[in-house]
Amino acid sequence: MHVFIVNPMSGNGRGEEVWFRIQRLLSRHRIPHQVHFTKHAGHATELARSATGQSGVRALVALGGDGTVHETGNALVGTGLPLGYIPAGTGNDFAHACGIPSSPGSALRRVLKHEVHRIDTASIGERFLIGFAGIGFDGQVAEVVNRSALSRKLGRLAYLSGFFQALRQYRPARVSLTLDGSRFEHDRVWLIAVGNIPNYGGGMKICPGALPDDGRLDICCVSELSRGQVLKIFPAVFKGNHVHHPSVKIRRGLAVEVDADPPLVVHADGEIIGKTPLSILVRPGSLNVIR
Repeated sequence: MHVFIVNPMSGNGRGEEVWFRIQRLLSRHRIPHQVHFTKHAGHATELARSATGQSGVRALVALGGDGTVHETGNALVGTGLPLGYIPAGTGNDFAHACGIPSSPGSALRRVLKHEVHRIDTASIGERFLIGFAGIGFDGQVAEVVNRSALSRKLGRLAYLSGFFQALRQYRPARVSLTLDGSRFEHDRVWLIAVGNIPNYGGGMKICPGALPDDGRLDICCVSELSRGQVLKIFPAVFKGNHVHHPSVKIRRGLAVEVDADPPLVVHADGEIIGKTPLSILVRPGSLNVIR
């Protein structure tokens, strides 16, 4: 039996629409399943944890955006129970990184084919990073987007709207970054991105070399830029060409510690989880994913 965790509000209500299409396919082919709909932040984790205790469950399937993947995946790390995904959000970065089709029918067929692969996650406080985390400017962008009543209507443009709002408000900070015991000091930091996958924000290749199953995290630090320079370099992120800029540093490692003055907002998979200081530790092969 497959258990579906559905966020009906994802993608400006697309989650509900996609579920109706999936439900028709499941009924037509008489595929045993259960469905649970999320009603508030954190609900997908609660529902997924309850489902892991049931007998006969073959996989849990998140239907929504990257936030739904984050919450559902957090309940499955270390359990061995596979995570399936049917993308219905605005960015769907996890789907892009894992080669999961955007078409609901194709994504369902992928789930039912049940080819399971192990990917890494990373502990970050009491939660797990599934795809990516952002510290600083992009954390503030995520905060703006999540609080905005317009974000559901804007869809993919929500990040761009949040980007320009946060650009006016953000103040670069001094950051101490410790990677596998080596310490790096950075002034006027705009952002630190931690990638288990290469992309976030709806296709921006912030850590273009990141792989979800290489046992390492990719860390992108952007510092010492003016607002005008941030605007100038921003388009390069969509192809990953920003990594050639002298103000961008890419590093890789297993354990990351970040402290900042002043403290910076942190998001994991687009969900705000707090502020610095924080520690992130990779957990190789800790999540089974159908891809």
